Amino acid sequence: MNFKKTIINTIVIFLLCSILHFGYDLFPNFITSILCPVNESIWEHLKMIFSASVIFSIIEKLRNKKSPFLIKGYLRGMFTIIILLTIYLPVYYTLGEILILTMILLLISIFTSEIIIQKLPLEKYQKTWNIIGCILIILNFIFFTYLSYHPIKIDLFYDHESKKYGVDTLNQ
Repeated sequence: MNFKKTIINTIVIFLLCSILHFGYDLFPNFITSILCPVNESIWEHLKMIFSASVIFSIIEKLRNKKSPFLIKGYLRGMFTIIILLTIYLPVYYTLGEILILTMILLLISIFTSEIIIQKLPLEKYQKTWNIIGCILIILNFIFFTYLSYHPIKIDLFYDHESKKYGVDTLNQ
């Protein structure tokens, strides 16, 4: 494992998350609603993590021409989400929202995901992995976007700040 690469990847993905966090607020339209959180719910922030992971994998592809970047983007995002939910939800429901703690848990989740991604033997069958990754990424973005516009009325989708679900125009 390349520790330096893992740290750099973690920081870049975290910075991408930070930029995407404000994307919809700055440019509220359908395109940004696909990639960025449309409110402060937990669900919308998972979409942000997934988007940052896919964008990072595309950037990584520019550096390394022979890379199964699409499956890496999908797996990177999903691993980070699963790890984050596993450690974040118990903390959130016990202590509530503590921004600095949330950010630390996100960094830990991204870092752990990067370690896993580096261990996976994805270099063989790159074309097949990229086709599978492309299909999964598209399906994930459809799923995330659909649930941004048609959220399930459960706590995961609820924005406790605005006291609304999903895209704000649905709540008026």
